[in-house]
Amino acid sequence: MELFFRKEGHPALPPLILLHGLWGASDNWLPVARLLSEHFFVLLPDCRNHGHSPHAPGNNYPALVKDLEEFIDQLHLSVKPFLAGHSMGGKVIMHLLLKSPRIAAKAAILDICPKTYPSMEEHCRLATFMTRFPLSHYHRREEIHRHIRQCIGNEKECQILFKNLYKTVSGFKWKTNTEVLQKYLPELASWSLPAGQPSYPGPILFVKGEVSPYIQPQDDKIILSYFPRARFSTLASASHWLHTDQPMLLSQTLSRFFLEEP
Repeated sequence: MELFFRKEGHPALPPLILLHGLWGASDNWLPVARLLSEHFFVLLPDCRNHGHSPHAPGNNYPALVKDLEEFIDQLHLSVKPFLAGHSMGGKVIMHLLLKSPRIAAKAAILDICPKTYPSMEEHCRLATFMTRFPLSHYHRREEIHRHIRQCIGNEKECQILFKNLYKTVSGFKWKTNTEVLQKYLPELASWSLPAGQPSYPGPILFVKGEVSPYIQPQDDKIILSYFPRARFSTLASASHWLHTDQPMLLSQTLSRFFLEEP
């Protein structure tokens, strides 16, 4: 799996790999990456079935972890990278750290925790909309945007759809491999690793959006069972979409954590 990726910052700076969430892509994180590039060489891969990376028939966590392992190996870095992942990307990084605890210098998990999320209503709605939407009937992007806004009342969801739209010589298409992602939604929402398995001994930061429901106070116990050195930070006035709500505050929070002395 040859993942597409973007780069920000000078290669001589400490490497930081930043992984997007479900329906996202590397370009969603460019504003944060550019803020971080003062201190880090930021690498932003597109996960399989997202962005400009190849489409593939599988999309579970073992496959995503293997992709990330291969991506890190192909970079031939002289030092261990810092890792940060949002939502699905955060779960990929948690799985990787528990499997290969020596692979990273430090890690940050952005608004997700190691548990099963029973409600996937938003993601199911997006997948259903994309698989049913008749893109071939439209010839102008503005027409598609207008129709999406008529059907989807939530502006955040509209923006996700807009960013996943691209034009080819044969017409408009979705960047995501929507049928495969729809098939794997239950697995992406789940957390199947047993609590009794070896924990990750390294330093790790969990960043929560203040108005996001994804990490609750009672989740601290399960987080610490897997990541006993976990620290916690809350971004004021931020929803689950930390990178769009508080890009400056998020970049400052990550920089402080990654750059502080052990």
